[in-house]
Amino acid sequence: MGAAMLVGREREVAALAQLLDRTPPRGAVLLMLGDPGIGKSSLLDEAESRGRARGFRILRLAGVECEATFPFAGLHQMVGPVLDHVSLLPRHEREALLAAFGLVEGPPPDLFLISLAVVDLLAAVAADRPVLVAADDVQWLDRQSHEVLTFVGRRVAGPVVIIAAMRRGHAGSFLHAGFPELAIGRVDDDAAAQILSAHAPGLCPAERRRIQREALGNPLALRELPIAMAAVPSGGLRPLTLSDRLEHAFAGRGAELPSATRDALLVAAVDPAGDLAEIIAGTSALRGEPVTPEMFDPARAAGLVSVEEDRVAFLHPLMRSGILQAESLARHQAAHGALADALDDVYRRTWHLAQSIVGPDDRIADALEANAAQALSRGAVFSAINDLERSAHLTSWSALRGHRLLMAAGHAFGMGREDIVHELLQSAARTDLTDLDRARIEWLGEMFDHTPGGAARVNELCDLAVRSAPADPDLALDILLAAALRCWWADTGPAARARVVACVDRLPETVGDPRHLTALAGVEPVLRARQVIEALTRTPPGDDGDALLVMGLAAHAVGHMALAAELLARSEVILRRQGRLGLLSQVLTTQSVTYVLLGELVRAADVAEEGKRLAAETGQPAWGAGQLVCDVLLKAFVGDAQEALRRAIEAELREARGRNVMLSMLQLARGLVSLAAGRNRDAYRTLRAIFDPAEPSFHQRHGFASLMFLADAAVRAGHREDARELVAELEMIARETPSPLLHIHLSYARGVLATDEDAEDFYLAALRQDLSNWPYARAKLELAYGSWLRRQNRVRQAQSLLTSAQSTFDRIGALPCGDEARLELQATGAPIDWPESSAERLRQITELSAQRLPDDEIAERLSLPRAVVAMYRDRTRPGTHR
Repeated sequence: MGAAMLVGREREVAALAQLLDRTPPRGAVLLMLGDPGIGKSSLLDEAESRGRARGFRILRLAGVECEATFPFAGLHQMVGPVLDHVSLLPRHEREALLAAFGLVEGPPPDLFLISLAVVDLLAAVAADRPVLVAADDVQWLDRQSHEVLTFVGRRVAGPVVIIAAMRRGHAGSFLHAGFPELAIGRVDDDAAAQILSAHAPGLCPAERRRIQREALGNPLALRELPIAMAAVPSGGLRPLTLSDRLEHAFAGRGAELPSATRDALLVAAVDPAGDLAEIIAGTSALRGEPVTPEMFDPARAAGLVSVEEDRVAFLHPLMRSGILQAESLARHQAAHGALADALDDVYRRTWHLAQSIVGPDDRIADALEANAAQALSRGAVFSAINDLERSAHLTSWSALRGHRLLMAAGHAFGMGREDIVHELLQSAARTDLTDLDRARIEWLGEMFDHTPGGAARVNELCDLAVRSAPADPDLALDILLAAALRCWWADTGPAARARVVACVDRLPETVGDPRHLTALAGVEPVLRARQVIEALTRTPPGDDGDALLVMGLAAHAVGHMALAAELLARSEVILRRQGRLGLLSQVLTTQSVTYVLLGELVRAADVAEEGKRLAAETGQPAWGAGQLVCDVLLKAFVGDAQEALRRAIEAELREARGRNVMLSMLQLARGLVSLAAGRNRDAYRTLRAIFDPAEPSFHQRHGFASLMFLADAAVRAGHREDARELVAELEMIARETPSPLLHIHLSYARGVLATDEDAEDFYLAALRQDLSNWPYARAKLELAYGSWLRRQNRVRQAQSLLTSAQSTFDRIGALPCGDEARLELQATGAPIDWPESSAERLRQITELSAQRLPDDEIAERLSLPRAVVAMYRDRTRPGTHR
């Protein structure tokens, strides 16, 4: 069969050979996509044969449609043969992988820790010889195995090659991971004729032409349609799709077999395990009499199955589906029931029992809920969701049915799967839910509600929390945290904020819960900042990664960025150790914004990049919006003006509309770009809008991060008095909050906006603050104070401060500010060492200036702000820099 299937596949075989011959040291992945019967499995066999000849260790796995709900069934196929290497893994990875297979007891492992364990296991095996993973019918792998295979493909390490085959028309993370693809299409007419001649030499020319026309270059169809046509007296074929015709052909072939063989094939078709003894026992139970393995002989002779090493395997997936298609629903149920009677494994027995009935059965529904708990203990969250959903369908009591659907939705929420949550909530809403479950459905729906703001919705959530609090204060706190997040994201007004705070304060039993603090911080980041900071600083950090993340969010919300960075860093270490990459991506995204506001731009870029990658790997696109806004700010801080503006537009179109906190950050980025370009009036107008409650970009706490730059723009645009009035207003707010973000920015603004008589006192006071965690702010103060000293002709003092500022800006990646500090230093007469990047800019500007091009055109050609062009030209004229 394999040799015939490979006729006309020279291109595909060459691609596989090249992949195996040139395996890169860091591995490779290839996805073969094609229709049923097109030859993907035969190409996998060819790859396996070539890999074995080249010394590869071969690991195979194949999805089976009816196996898709069994936890880690596909993964066990793949790594089962190399589990003897598991001792080489770190303890936490080893325990997670063994727990996934039910081989050890322990806490439920995280799916991504299991995935990391598989990555490291394959790398350990590949240390001896290269490894080829051949994965067939990926679309039918159980969901956990599918996700693990995708993760491993993204992080494949060492000489490991993954070649996977997948049917067209199916979705899944492996398909959407961006792996290189090899399209497996039809064979050409010459190859089709060769295959047909080899397998149906007796056809007349008319029959040959018809078969080739019907087969559409599909190798399996070229083999099977002649047999099917011969079985139909008229020689006709049904007007169905090609895969349907093949399924009918296989079904027809099975219909001619003896009764016992048909029963055995049906039991084998509904049993994904393929264990011969198990299938014999199930067939015996179905027939009510003992049967022997010889019952498969007619099926083997008909080319439907193979029986080797006590296992039964269909020779093609369409053969399995064809057998199932030919049988009635009642026969399917009977086969499942017979297998359930024959099985000792409680999990699998329950699953087959659930497939053996249609109407409600509370006993089986209860057993399925227990199955879900077992799946969760092994880290198989998707299997648990499926078990709970099926359990709900078999539950007679409507309220309990809805509760089980909500349990499934809760697990889907934990995985960040908005699509699954939405479907389950829709189903649950059609049941007679209890009041508490009505509250749960509202909360779960709220967590994926991307509509911004809304004081009315905030009040609805508060009402819901008040009703839920007596029975479930934990749920009430979750609901109030959701309400607080609405207040954080958008301007919901003081009345709505006060209502949330009052409701949170009426939950004294949750005071020690980090969510309690985060709710207060999110809804009143100024008025409750002192309470939040004091609580965070006196609470031992502990080793709970989830709690540390929530505490870090609270610190971030009130503007204590150094504390937020510390808490998030602790959370990051713990979550990495636990392999909880889904939550880790959220930590990294929050860290990246925190580092930007602290001024650690290089670190911000590093964690942002990993956060985006992990969000993609763990299926959490919702976190991409916040990361996009952070990217805009990063680009603005490092001087990439065009990219900052392009991404700002993208963020506004995608996610930021109606979300004041995002619009505030985007407005800051635009202000920074205008300031760098010398458009000082535009910069001031842009930044001033952040502090205007009538503007959509107004966000009181996020406005704190813009004050430093607004002061710069005010001086350059001639708006000192207006800026001083704003600073006076913020001084009053500063009495209410110890937020370091506000106090540091205020200290800078005081010095920049002061008269020459008062400026030095303000600068010195600002520099006496603890700025050890605020490198950008310290360097900005040194630059501003150093520039003021230069203008006062106090050159030696100026040089010391400007040198320190330049060094810090270079270290953290704020290149435009670093160059500005160099120009100020040059104006003092100090010798300057220009970095290679700055020297290259200068060379390009000098060459274009020699062509007498205006600054505007040079700026456009080099994608630089006009002010930067002017700044570099001024470099040759000491003392002329502003």
